[in-house]
Amino acid sequence: MADETSTGAPAPEADEAADAGNGGSTINSQVTDSIAALNTLTAGLGPSTSAAMLGLMGADSIALAMLNAVARQQADSTIASAALASVCARLAGTRLPEGAATAANADQFVAGAEAQAQAAIMLLKSQADGEGGDAAQAALGRIAAAAAPSAGKAGKSGGAA
Repeated sequence: MADETSTGAPAPEADEAADAGNGGSTINSQVTDSIAALNTLTAGLGPSTSAAMLGLMGADSIALAMLNAVARQQADSTIASAALASVCARLAGTRLPEGAATAANADQFVAGAEAQAQAAIMLLKSQADGEGGDAAQAALGRIAAAAAPSAGKAGKSGGAA
């Protein structure tokens, strides 16, 4: 039987005596060792995990940039083809097929052209009073002559010269 103290209770066993020496803590030393090993492993894996994530993000960024470049090239090619077809049709004096230009697109084009023309006229008017006023006056005269509607289209212009 185990040694008995003066109180008649059995003596604590060796493991319990060792734990009692740790300030009454009941954590096994194997648990603390495994937690310390896990912390060391986590700290050791940090740099390699970060490098792997950095490489992954770099590869993703490059792939997205290449995808955008290809999409942009395709869009540029489509626009260039449409512009070339329009120029060739104008040079040949033919019309584009139906559906190539809708009325909404024509209205947007006219509005944009008018805004650019108004800006150019305002600039030339401001230059007409300063140096080089003769050249600005001549340019305004050419624009006015070019903008004057012909007799057959006077009712369709809809805008003031």
